[in-house]
Amino acid sequence: MKHRFARAALLAALFAAQAMAVLGTSVLCRVPSKARLRPNPLQASRAAAQAGAKLFARHCAGCHAASARGRYRGPVLNSAALSHASPGALFWIISNGIVRRGMPPWSRLPEPERWQIVTFLTSGSRPSPAPTPLR
Repeated sequence: MKHRFARAALLAALFAAQAMAVLGTSVLCRVPSKARLRPNPLQASRAAAQAGAKLFARHCAGCHAASARGRYRGPVLNSAALSHASPGALFWIISNGIVRRGMPPWSRLPEPERWQIVTFLTSGSRPSPAPTPLR
């Protein structure tokens, strides 16, 4: 009985991880190509990544967790799909949100602060990508 429960829990976790990876990919497909090509003006700034970490903790961690591994309300942000997203795509998603999935638009944050969050998410200080689920 315990074995069946453990197996079912493992399968559910793998299914959820795969669903989150697909979710990240489907959202990225909706980003306009012009937005995808937009470069991050703060990409090389270590100070911007540090400021972005603080902003992430204040505005994003409540849904996505401090580790970016996701929570009930927010998907995993360190998945393989999102690790290949362009800075412009991440900026567009942060700015416009994904309202149907519960993410509000963060366009009220000044543009430099949104770029700082993108810099944090794309920097080496970002948590490592979640393992890809087995198929």
